Amino acid sequence: MTTEAPSAEPRVLVTSHPYGDGLEAILAADGIGVMRGDPLTAGRVEPVLSAGHPGLDGVEVIVVSHMDACPADIIAAAPRLRGIVSAVIGLDTVDMSAADDHDLIVAHGAMEENYLGVAEATVMLIGALLLDLPGKQRDLLAGTSEPGMRGRMVRGKTIGLVGFGRAGRGVWERLQGWGVDVVAHDPFVPDPPPGVRMVALPQMMATSDVVSLHVMLNESTRGMIGEEQLSLMKPTAYLINTARGPLIDQSALLRALEAGAIAGAALDVFEEEPLPRDHPLRLLNNVILTPHAIGHSEELWAAITRVAAEQVLAILEGRRPPFVANSHVLDRWLKKVVDR
Repeated sequence: MTTEAPSAEPRVLVTSHPYGDGLEAILAADGIGVMRGDPLTAGRVEPVLSAGHPGLDGVEVIVVSHMDACPADIIAAAPRLRGIVSAVIGLDTVDMSAADDHDLIVAHGAMEENYLGVAEATVMLIGALLLDLPGKQRDLLAGTSEPGMRGRMVRGKTIGLVGFGRAGRGVWERLQGWGVDVVAHDPFVPDPPPGVRMVALPQMMATSDVVSLHVMLNESTRGMIGEEQLSLMKPTAYLINTARGPLIDQSALLRALEAGAIAGAALDVFEEEPLPRDHPLRLLNNVILTPHAIGHSEELWAAITRVAAEQVLAILEGRRPPFVANSHVLDRWLKKVVDR
């Protein structure tokens, strides 16, 4: 008769997201005990933990996804917490101020497979919108014998990028040779590469044929595209959002689309996810809608669990993780880890 060795004491809390099983397996192979969080309420972004979560006292790393939340009360309720890992690139579900206040490192999924997948998808959407891929598909399905000459070439158009970080720069790099004029709005990038003009947001909205959003969601960017900004756009222009839904006032966008104030939009993200089945956006023929997955790929799926595991192990070992979102606390964090 054999007796199983006791499992390792849980040091990592992994919330219930699709790649949790793979991450748990990788960490378990390294002898790291993992505790799983409560499941999400379907279709809602909300905290999945509570201060009374069993075992939270021993948790050293919390891993969340874009569907989970790590608010201040959870951070305060985990006295041994060393850091937080967002398996995805977005950080809008993590209370970054609370993490800074507790000298906690926050790592996120800023690997190439993530942001370059979004960049590739954005270029695809630019072509699909301007060349009217949805309309031509409808023509085929309707059996239209003379579909006409709708659509416009990408060449010669002005592409506006709101945000010129990893994803925005990736879009610009992939548009080389397309014969387009690229303008960008990003107050944190004062010196863009040759061929990119930095402009104020109102000027971008008024002059671009396609406006694409590539910024993080925070209090300064929430609702940054509203009725005022949409009213500046040309009636022939398109809007793309592959970043986060709340960047746009969705009601204002719906009104603009229904009125034909802009030509159309491609939306991968929404104020409420998944997009409700009865949402009026689903009834419009001038939009492309995808379920927060437009840049996802087999390569990204493999990278998410691998990189998340690397980041967790680095935090537990007191090393700088590969992708740190709040590097300004790094020195304080290292001292705290050493002193502990």
